[in-house]
Amino acid sequence: MNRSMQEWVDYFRWNGSVAMRVPWHIGPDLSDTERAAIAHSIQVFQLGENSEGRHLMCYAKEWAERTGDAAYPEAIRMLIVEEQRHAGVLARFMEINGIARIKRGCTDGIFRRARNLLGSLEISISVLVTAEIIAKIYYPALSEATASTVLQTICEQIHREEIGHVEFQTEQLARIREGRPAPGMWATRFLHRLLFYPTLMVVGLSHRMVLRRGDLSFWHFFARCHQEFVRDLAAMEPQSIPQLSRRRASETSATAIRANSLKSRVDSHWL
Repeated sequence: MNRSMQEWVDYFRWNGSVAMRVPWHIGPDLSDTERAAIAHSIQVFQLGENSEGRHLMCYAKEWAERTGDAAYPEAIRMLIVEEQRHAGVLARFMEINGIARIKRGCTDGIFRRARNLLGSLEISISVLVTAEIIAKIYYPALSEATASTVLQTICEQIHREEIGHVEFQTEQLARIREGRPAPGMWATRFLHRLLFYPTLMVVGLSHRMVLRRGDLSFWHFFARCHQEFVRDLAAMEPQSIPQLSRRRASETSATAIRANSLKSRVDSHWL
């Protein structure tokens, strides 16, 4: 769609005004078996969603000063707020269902250090979008891993928002890389693959119990994430920006169909 940065600010503002309708009144709706199966996985993802984003905000302000893109820091601030909302909702679900929160994790620590490795906006959002691409496949699997209506509602909302986050980040990466010579772009693609595939292997192996319960084998999960990555990597190319709208419209349409189906199930619990 190639929104202007002000349009992204408007999008995040609108999205933030639409409250996540979670049927909390249902209460704890995980069985003991389900809780044991997803506890570690959801702990790790909840921790990963919770970031203050101080360094990212600094990089965004530097970009705005250098380019005159004054709306970008506000868009990044709203993105961070959405990620924190994900963390908060997951934390509430965990508390209701007797799953303790964790304060640190190996993969989360690696991601946080990698985002600030070179003090660069491009590196920071490249690492962030890597996690978000994988999340686009993980959250639907988590949704299918239990019969919890509450968790399914949460996962549907987070999944929809992660699609928007990836679009936002890939468009920005395309802007950052505009004018980069062909050898530089080849190196950029190579380094991002070097980041993505080992990360994907670690996530797939670490969360394989949830994936199996969500009817995804490790290799099926790997293949779907690979497919998303190839498409999103192409969207990071400066010349690809005009082609974004067709793909994103297709993703949004598919997500809307799933959301309407889930909303019908949720509504039945509210009546």
